[in-house]
Amino acid sequence: MIRLPLLLVCASACTDDGGPRLETATPAAARANAAVTLTGARLCGPAADCQRAAGQILIGLSPPQVRASVTSYADDRIELVVPPIASPGPTHLIAVVDERSSNALSFEVLP
Repeated sequence: MIRLPLLLVCASACTDDGGPRLETATPAAARANAAVTLTGARLCGPAADCQRAAGQILIGLSPPQVRASVTSYADDRIELVVPPIASPGPTHLIAVVDERSSNALSFEVLP
């Protein structure tokens, strides 16, 4: 069995595809109707054109996903409100910009 250093394995499997990228959620857990700030990169597409980019934040990895209510959107920062229909418990946030999905960022909807 050949063992490769973790860095070499990740370098080929973890490459950045140039799509939207989520970095942090503040707070990392919130109740329905609470405000959350996301930071990231390319949240308005590769051209950073927030006027033309079609973006949304989804809560959950698989259906039924819930769309968050976005109150402010910039290329590196999104402010949203957790919708009342979001199911309590550990989940993930995903940014979708011009049909390209970001990484899944861990988040928890509090009861």
